Amino acid sequence: MKLSSILKATVLSFISLGLHGFSGQVSAASTPSLTLEPLILEPCFVKGIKTQVQCGKLTVPENWQQPSDKTLDIHVIRIKAVATTAKKDPLFLLMGGPGQAGSELAGGLSKIFSAAQKDRDLVLIDQRGTGKSSPLTCDDDDADMYGDISSDFSVDDVKTCLATYKDIDLAQYNTNNAILDFEAVRKALGYEQINLYGISYGSRAAMVYMRDKPGALRSVILDGVVPPQVVVGPMGEQAARAFDILIKQCSDNEACATKYPTLYNDYQAIRSQLENQVIVTTIDHPITDKKITLRIDSKKFIGTLRGQMYGRDARLMIPYIISEFAKQNYKPFVGLMSLNEDAASKMYIGLTFNILCNEDLPRASANLLAKERSNSFSGRHTLETFTNVCQYWPKFTPPANFADKIVSDIPTMLLSGELDPVTPPAWAEIALQGLSNHQHYIAKKAGHGLVTQTCAAKMVSQFIDNVSFDDVSDSCLDKQPTPGFLINNNGNL
Repeated sequence: MKLSSILKATVLSFISLGLHGFSGQVSAASTPSLTLEPLILEPCFVKGIKTQVQCGKLTVPENWQQPSDKTLDIHVIRIKAVATTAKKDPLFLLMGGPGQAGSELAGGLSKIFSAAQKDRDLVLIDQRGTGKSSPLTCDDDDADMYGDISSDFSVDDVKTCLATYKDIDLAQYNTNNAILDFEAVRKALGYEQINLYGISYGSRAAMVYMRDKPGALRSVILDGVVPPQVVVGPMGEQAARAFDILIKQCSDNEACATKYPTLYNDYQAIRSQLENQVIVTTIDHPITDKKITLRIDSKKFIGTLRGQMYGRDARLMIPYIISEFAKQNYKPFVGLMSLNEDAASKMYIGLTFNILCNEDLPRASANLLAKERSNSFSGRHTLETFTNVCQYWPKFTPPANFADKIVSDIPTMLLSGELDPVTPPAWAEIALQGLSNHQHYIAKKAGHGLVTQTCAAKMVSQFIDNVSFDDVSDSCLDKQPTPGFLINNNGNL
């Protein structure tokens, strides 16, 4: 079974297809009045943080609309403020994917948001279906990322994965119920209002929170914005846009243009070659240096490069890798594959499938799909990765207003990277159409997730102190040097 290796190879290169037949209806945010067991936090240690934090679980109904004896535990981590007396409005952090667990990223997030943590608690929640909150894993420990090719995927893989979800109602693992879980955690911790940060899919979840439970939110930060109006999945156009920017930046850079004069043509030639014939060769493993068999098809090649475009610095290797691949030197590409494997390993892919196959992909129009098939970066592949998955995955129907624009006067900071291959600044512009109190900041030299690449985390801290855009200094976004490109394997730029 190769579910994990496929998704990791493509790094969220989602696809769509015509879906038919639904079972299950997700209701809107109104829920019965429930009395939950207390959320008790105890001292604990988590990876990446040297000091003690607090961990606990809140037991919630699996089905918020029809509560019964069937429950699940929502895992919570609180990183206490450094100040002895913390401010009463913490910063809640919602992760991306869908399929990332907040607890597993706590170490990095505590460093990123250290300025905010000086006087505010940080709260991370494993969304239902991730981490320690009834995880929907869909992995194969025996998958060989180098030897397997993505086209090996079969319908039996989907059925095998689904068979592991015994006694789980997948229709309840949706964005709206996740918000009810987050809201229950807020109440259990005794916070009257919170500041809410959401990255990538987490920004989508944050916007649903804004619609369903606006009174709970003091301020909102959306980083790599995914408005509900946008269909997530067929995103080849966004990757093509980012790749075109990369090609132009190389051509405008004298050293890069001289070293890689045929970069775009080399890429298209490789892509065309792999469409017709899988490369099978023997190479040295990038870590062990032992001989391994490498199999690469066009989907694996495209997905691996796309993953590299997420980060501001990671993308600088792409021209070198394409050029060497064209010369049949595959070792740099294999090294890149291992980096992407690490980056994607924290995805709970069952939740990814469950949400995208129901909340997004059924909304993909014929026009959108046609445009996706013709994009210059990945072509038809953005419409293939989930084809077999979604047609066999159990169905539910989101609330009727799920894809409506969010109308809100909550102070909202929007953050975008001009180089982003998945959530371009234009998506934030769609989101802000219903926001009457907002500011959109664009980093021209960054990719996906500004807090990980720029000074944006400091801007977040400035913003939430007094919930004032006047306090935010964004000049630091323009002070980053223009990214260069790798010219040779010695690291010269």
